[in-house]
Amino acid sequence: MNEKYCQIVLVGHTFDKLIFSIDKEIVHKAFFITERQPLPGTSEAKKVVQKLIRYYENRKISAQNMEFDFHIQTKPIAELTHLIYQQKFQGFNNTVINISGGLRYMDIWFYIACSITNTKIIHGDFIYEGNKEVGIYSNMVLLTIPFQPLTDKQFEFLELFFNNYNNYNNFFAPELSFNDNQLLFNRKKYNSLEEIRKALEKKRNEPTSRGSINGFIQKLNKISALNMYPNPKDKKEKEIEISYLGIAYFLHKIYTKFIK
Repeated sequence: MNEKYCQIVLVGHTFDKLIFSIDKEIVHKAFFITERQPLPGTSEAKKVVQKLIRYYENRKISAQNMEFDFHIQTKPIAELTHLIYQQKFQGFNNTVINISGGLRYMDIWFYIACSITNTKIIHGDFIYEGNKEVGIYSNMVLLTIPFQPLTDKQFEFLELFFNNYNNYNNFFAPELSFNDNQLLFNRKKYNSLEEIRKALEKKRNEPTSRGSINGFIQKLNKISALNMYPNPKDKKEKEIEISYLGIAYFLHKIYTKFIK
């Protein structure tokens, strides 16, 4: 069976530097990631992206730009996790994340996503003349930190934050980005423990205590899988929603348990 290689690349302002690093790896498909929100330097990065796309399309390699919401804390973790598994779902099991051209705050989110998904993450070991990259020795593979996956019961609990779907494949529809996939973009939130308790009872078709709900929430809150805010109605109960980190955990569990 032919191997299919996908490379997901953070784009900064240096075309040649990225070419050195990307071309050190086998690549059949490339995604070039930039910031959706206009920032200082974004326009320059966009110029580099267009140049990269033309370069790889001329070599008959599929290439496209994707914009991530780096201005929203932790969202790129969920966006990258989704993109990784979306590509694996399409047969690109050899997916590599290249942070050679990324800014530090971008690199951090991508590193966490690679740790959750156990995905190879690389950075070029470049050859310099003065301050200019003129070549590359190799791509260094960065060691990732193993994250504890969700338990089956934690996964069941986090399912409460998503609307109905026919099967798990719906989360990785090839034609839909993270923001275009309504399962991921339009999620449920709960205004009280009682509301979420009733939802879990309905799902299980059996009684569930508030203490049990509290236990789930405390454990998931420890791994930052939930966001909780004071309920504006009474300030006593809490509004509860799944966090972007929680979505990344959730997608990892789906792919490794039900699809892989």
